Amino acid sequence: MRIFRCLPFALLAAMPVTAALAGPVEALSLTYAVHVGGVHVLDADAEMALGPDGYRAGLKMQTDGFLGRVAQWKTDIRAQGLLSGPLPRPRQFTAHGSWRDQPRLTTVDYTPDGTPTLTLADPEPEKDREPVPANLRLGTVDPVSAIVAVLDQVARKGDCDITVPVYDGRQRYDLVFATQGETLLEASDLSVYAGPATACSVKFKPVAGRWKESRPRDRDREGAKRKDVPVTLYIAATVAGGPPVPVRLEMDSPLGAVKVHLAAVNS
Repeated sequence: MRIFRCLPFALLAAMPVTAALAGPVEALSLTYAVHVGGVHVLDADAEMALGPDGYRAGLKMQTDGFLGRVAQWKTDIRAQGLLSGPLPRPRQFTAHGSWRDQPRLTTVDYTPDGTPTLTLADPEPEKDREPVPANLRLGTVDPVSAIVAVLDQVARKGDCDITVPVYDGRQRYDLVFATQGETLLEASDLSVYAGPATACSVKFKPVAGRWKESRPRDRDREGAKRKDVPVTLYIAATVAGGPPVPVRLEMDSPLGAVKVHLAAVNS
């Protein structure tokens, strides 16, 4: 399931949290269908809530059926924070899941000045990865808030030209979004959305937190994974007057073309 852990799309919407958001909130429940090499491999359930000042966002998915028996994997990614300034100001990020019954738990809390603090990590990142220096964590946001940043950019400016510094509790990297232009998505049995969308390229640029030299196989695999693989994210408002959301993602992988379609929307 390494392919899903590296998808930018795995960080697109969120499960509800208890913190109240300032002002009215536009909430959407979303379902995405993930296809690899032309085969439907799993669905992802998500919820997104964006308000004038606050947000909560994330994604929840797991393998089932035959795929679940041979590659048991699940993840629940969430974030909440405030919308102010050029980047979101996250309050908390959690990524809780497991791979073959081995837990992978991460919680990052943020101080009022935006400093991220890793408050839960199982396994500890230093076990397998080089540490991320404290100075490289400053001014960063979590992966989910990075997606909120590009959605907010599209909503306010009509483009997705933004570079977001990300710290996920284990790695430090930049997500570089760039506008490819406006496109018209045709109707498809795979998607509930057809119409105009903003096409954005997404590039992953590692900064710190690589696998240690003691893990050469993982280090080599990660290096191959991070080559310039074209990733295109399509963003559009699916509900009249609603916020823009991801409606499609396309990228290549060793297992074939990855296509993620918006399969259902409930407001």
